[in-house]
Amino acid sequence: MRATSRRDLWAIAAVAALSFAFLVRVAGQAIQRWLPQEFLPPFEVWQGSGISYPALLACQIVILALMGAAICTMVHRVAVMGTIASRCVIVIGCGYFAVMLARLALGLTALNDSGWFTAWISTVLHLDLAVIVILWGWHQHRLAHTADTR
Repeated sequence: MRATSRRDLWAIAAVAALSFAFLVRVAGQAIQRWLPQEFLPPFEVWQGSGISYPALLACQIVILALMGAAICTMVHRVAVMGTIASRCVIVIGCGYFAVMLARLALGLTALNDSGWFTAWISTVLHLDLAVIVILWGWHQHRLAHTADTR
């Protein structure tokens, strides 16, 4: 088995750090729901959609599990898709990032009276998730490309 490159280590570290940031965000909202703290933003500020909190929390737990699985595939250099599928993941991640960046820009300018566009905690969370998708797709693409060239 080939040694893990510095680029791969950087990607793994970035995905782990961004996943930890997501975990902190999920925990922060849960704390504000059940044990509110003055040093954290109010519970309502964390919410960026009309999804009920129990459903949102369940989705966030699933996302955290998927992040853990993604990190494991990266650490153990397991390719779970080929080059075409990994390119699709990268494109989807870039599209997701672009939409969330536009949401942030519009919330700071033209649509600053809209709750969805000004929910900056939620928007930053989605930018975080988009970068994770892009990095994981890039890592999968490198693994698939290496397997294709053997």
